[in-house]
Amino acid sequence: MSGRQVKILLAGGGMFVAAALLFARLGAIPLWDDEATTALFAQSVWRTGDTDVRVGHNIVAYQSGVEIRDGKNRVIPPLPFYLAAPFVGNAPGSALAARLPFALCGLATIGVIILWLARTGVCAGTWLAMLAGLLCNVSFLLFSRQCRYYAPVMLLSVISAYFYQFRDRGRLYLFGLITAGVLLLSANYLCYAGVMACLAVDYLMWGRRARAYPIGDILLFVAIQLAAVGAVVIFYNPFGVDIWNVPRQAWIVEKLTLFFWNWRDLNSNEFGAGLLIAMAAILGFFGRDRQARRAVTALTVYIAVVSVLTPQPVNLLSVAFVRYLVPVIPLCVWITVICVRYTATRHYVLAVVLAVLVFGTNILHGGPLVGTDPRTVFSSVIAQGKFRSTIAQYIGELIDPPPSAYGEMAQWINRHVGEGQSVWVTPGYATYPLMYHAPRALYAWQLEAGSGRFPGLPAIHFAGQQAPEFIVAFGPYRAQALAAMEKLKARGMSYREEGTVNRYWYDLIRPELFWHAFGEVREFSPDDEAVYLYRRQRP
Repeated sequence: MSGRQVKILLAGGGMFVAAALLFARLGAIPLWDDEATTALFAQSVWRTGDTDVRVGHNIVAYQSGVEIRDGKNRVIPPLPFYLAAPFVGNAPGSALAARLPFALCGLATIGVIILWLARTGVCAGTWLAMLAGLLCNVSFLLFSRQCRYYAPVMLLSVISAYFYQFRDRGRLYLFGLITAGVLLLSANYLCYAGVMACLAVDYLMWGRRARAYPIGDILLFVAIQLAAVGAVVIFYNPFGVDIWNVPRQAWIVEKLTLFFWNWRDLNSNEFGAGLLIAMAAILGFFGRDRQARRAVTALTVYIAVVSVLTPQPVNLLSVAFVRYLVPVIPLCVWITVICVRYTATRHYVLAVVLAVLVFGTNILHGGPLVGTDPRTVFSSVIAQGKFRSTIAQYIGELIDPPPSAYGEMAQWINRHVGEGQSVWVTPGYATYPLMYHAPRALYAWQLEAGSGRFPGLPAIHFAGQQAPEFIVAFGPYRAQALAAMEKLKARGMSYREEGTVNRYWYDLIRPELFWHAFGEVREFSPDDEAVYLYRRQRP
């Protein structure tokens, strides 16, 4: 079999396996909280053309509507809403419909990388290593299966790098880079800033010597990007919005801490193996491997930019928001391939062992020494680190998806709650999976009492103003529900416990590996780690 035939076989097989891993059981588990808010605003876009706060008789007002201005979401960049809109608009309440366009972006990312491999003319061994690295990278697969901005920013980052790398093929590639940049901006500001910084640094250090852009092209690119930044940010402006409202440390302390956390958690979430990134740095800066030097420089620049610009406060959690690092997953895989390829030139068997360990297990990422987050309220049950084959656990989850507390509660609401009957859900973020999958209920108390930003809304939307028919409390937030019921009892309104969903209260299906259980959580306290339902008693 010729080298060309082998590459065609690898391309076809890679796309087939990628489709299987990305689309299998895609809608088996209901949306989690951030996915649900994306899908709900997408429904608004489908209905009104804009990110309206109203979805039917409900409103989507996370954190008392901190993202809402003039009745619209004017904080979050809008591309994910518009991408999902035709899917959720035609299949409301469907987890499959909500996730499908994003999984397609993940598959397209594989396709662009295959095209890149074909254009560069690398050997079949490099093809095999790169595709194996991507298809065994569970973070790549999980982030591609979420109804969030993750897969689009990954795809657009790879497309941007592709058009930049092959810029000598004509002005069409310049306009491709410009378009990809504008779309990336409209998907996520942090990821856009990181990717643009990487391209700028690479161009200044290496690119301009190899294939310089004409000065007119540079000015055109900069002008259009600045115009796009102004046009998008004037409508979707997150500046000055503090979602978390926790005390801050000194700016330099926070940024240095986040820089360290981002490196640490990039490794623990298996985006790339820290040991091999260090090896690539040695190859690049001491061994004169130009590809390794460029790749490690780009990764360092991206992490530095995100660490400086991220709004994350270090007092909130003990881990980094690795979701902002999603664009570098393919880059991390490429860094691993560089190391495997270097090893293969000296000891082929050792290279195979290295590839199996890094692509198939978490051993080179530190195993039980990393990847835990005991501090976050919902993830302490999976804080026990261990050696594992993460891709094997991922496939096991596809075969046997875990049950969902959100899903079972949504089913109960659909069966027992009438159209427009009010339900208060605590914590607030748990409201939105139920709102998406069980929209007949009216979800109460999302806004702080006395808020003057939402005139004309019924009193049921404001905390404590009007008693809801039902109260749903997830896990430790049962205490908050009981305290609220005591206050309502003093006003002559009482509740009885209607039932319990005997599942662990939080669906541990988020794409971050330290928040992903890969199976059902069976050991939990039924007193404060299940889901509790209360119904108002009528005289």
